[in-house]
Amino acid sequence: MNTDEIKQINTKLITPLVVLSATAVIAIFTYFKRYPAGDFFVIVFTSVVVFLVIGLIVEKMITRFLEINYEKAMAEKMEAERLEEEARAAMEAEGENGENVEPLDVHDIPE
Repeated sequence: MNTDEIKQINTKLITPLVVLSATAVIAIFTYFKRYPAGDFFVIVFTSVVVFLVIGLIVEKMITRFLEINYEKAMAEKMEAERLEEEARAAMEAEGENGENVEPLDVHDIPE
């Protein structure tokens, strides 16, 4: 797993999308219900505020979820690198020990 695959996603568009789409639905619905202009603007403004709060909450939740997954992936990557380094060091140590040890000859064993 390389670093390009593990990257954080930009979540800054979540709040505006939630606010615009939900407010558009409310605005169209209230327009077709023929509310007076004053009530229409109060309803639309209130829906903007409500959906802004909802959008911010959703954005924070998704951002935190992605941060947790990113940290977990980076920790797994670091652990894999650490294990690989330990295995490499163990293989090098084994190779050094194996080269310096001379095999026993049958004649070297005392009787």
